[in-house]
Amino acid sequence: MKRAPSALVSIGGFGIAVATLSVATTAAIVILAPPPPTQRASLLLTIAALQRPMPGIDRRLLSERPKGPGVRVLEGLIAAELKRPIRDVHVSWLDRQPVSSAFGNGFRTTLIPARNIKLPSSLVLVQRKNNSFELLMPGTASRAMRNLLLGLPLPAFTASVREGDGRWLSVAPAKPFLAGWQRNILMALAVSLALLAPMAWFFARRLTRPFRALAGALDHHHAVVPQDGPRELREAAATIATMRNRLGIEAAERARILTAIAHDLRTPLTGLRLRLETAPEPQRGRMVADVERMQAMIDEVLAFARGAAAPIELLDIRPLLAAIVDEMAEGGARIRIVPGDDASIAAPKLAFRRAIENLLSNALAYANSGTVAVRRADGQVLISVADQGPGIPAAERERLLRPFERGDSSRNRATGGAGLGLSIVSDFAAQHGGEFTLSDAPSGGTLATLSLPERRLSGS
Repeated sequence: MKRAPSALVSIGGFGIAVATLSVATTAAIVILAPPPPTQRASLLLTIAALQRPMPGIDRRLLSERPKGPGVRVLEGLIAAELKRPIRDVHVSWLDRQPVSSAFGNGFRTTLIPARNIKLPSSLVLVQRKNNSFELLMPGTASRAMRNLLLGLPLPAFTASVREGDGRWLSVAPAKPFLAGWQRNILMALAVSLALLAPMAWFFARRLTRPFRALAGALDHHHAVVPQDGPRELREAAATIATMRNRLGIEAAERARILTAIAHDLRTPLTGLRLRLETAPEPQRGRMVADVERMQAMIDEVLAFARGAAAPIELLDIRPLLAAIVDEMAEGGARIRIVPGDDASIAAPKLAFRRAIENLLSNALAYANSGTVAVRRADGQVLISVADQGPGIPAAERERLLRPFERGDSSRNRATGGAGLGLSIVSDFAAQHGGEFTLSDAPSGGTLATLSLPERRLSGS
C-alpha cells in the first residue's frame, strides 16, 4: 500500500506553488509593462506659469535663490522672454541630467575652452545647412528660432524668477499622487491577485477537505470515521476511530451493568414491600413510601440505561410530542402543545421520550400544568417546556442538573423524586451535540429549553 504524503509536504507544496505563481505573475507584469514615461516640460508653458497660475504647474515662493547648478541656455531664453537680467533667473533639472543631453535628443551644450576670448554666459548653438554651427545669444536669436526652442518638450525642470521684494517665484510640473504608469502597474497586480485568489481558495479547500470530513464524522455519532488525507491525519483518524469504538463498548457495558443492578434490586424491594404490609401504623406508611421512592429511582436508572443503549433514529418532533402530550392528558394532566415549527432530529426515540416526559412531569409536579413549544433557529431545534410554578433561583440551576440533586421545594413526599430527571435530560442533550438550559419563563415560573442539532427528514 502506497504511503500517504505528509501534511508538511502537502502544505509546503501548496505554499511553494502559490509563491511561484505570484512571483511569475509579478515578473511577467514587470517584463511586459511599458517603461514609465519621462516627465516633460516646455519653456513656453513655464514662462506662462511664472506670469499666472496654470493647471498642472506648482507655484511657490522661496526666501532665497534656489541652490544647485543652473542650466544657462534655458535661463537665457526665459530671461530674454521676460525681459529680465539673466542673474534674476534660475533653472535646474528636476532629475539629474548629463551635460551631453541637457536639451534631450538633437541639442547639446558644450563648454568651449578659450584663453583670451570672452564668450557670453548663455549661448544658443544653431546648425546650418553646410554643417557649420552658429553661436547666438538668446536675446539676439530670431523670433522663429526662439519660438522653436520655447515650444520644444524638455525633461522636467524647475524655473525660478526673483521678485521685486527679493523672494523667488519657483514653478515646476506638478507631481500626481499616482502617475499613469503606476496606476497601470497597480491594475495589473489587482488582475494577478484576482487570478491567484481562486486558485489559492481551491487548493486550500482541497487540503482541508479531509479535516472537514473528520469533523463531520465526529459530529454524527453513527458515521464512520474517514481515514483519508495526509499521513498524520490518517493516523489521527485511526486513533480516534479506535478510541470511539472503545468508548462505545464501555458505554454499552456501563448501561448493561446499570440494567443488571437495577433489575436485581427490584426483587428484594418487592419482597420488602410485601413484608411491610404487616407492620403497624404509622411506621408502615413511612416505610412503604421509602420503598416506593427507591423503586422510582430504580425505574429511572433502568429507563436511562435502556435509552442510552437504544439505536439512533431520525425523529419527526411535532407528531412525537403530540403523542406524549396526549398520553399524559389521558391521565388528567393539563399539558398542551402550542403552534410552532416542524423539525426533526437524530436521537434514540426511547431516550428522547424519557427526556421530554421528565420535563413535563416536573411542570406538573410544581405547577399542575405546562406548555410545550418547538421552533428552529440557526440549525438547532429548540424544545421548550414552560410552567407557572414557583420557579428555580438562578444560583440553584446548575446544581439541579447534577444527578441526585433536588431543590428545596421538592424535599417532600408529594413532589420529591430521585433527583435524576433533569440530569437525565442534560446528559441526553450532551450526548447528542445539544444543550439543556433552565431560565425564567416570560409569564413566571420555569422555562426548560432542550436544544438539539436539526437533521432533515428525507424528502423535506
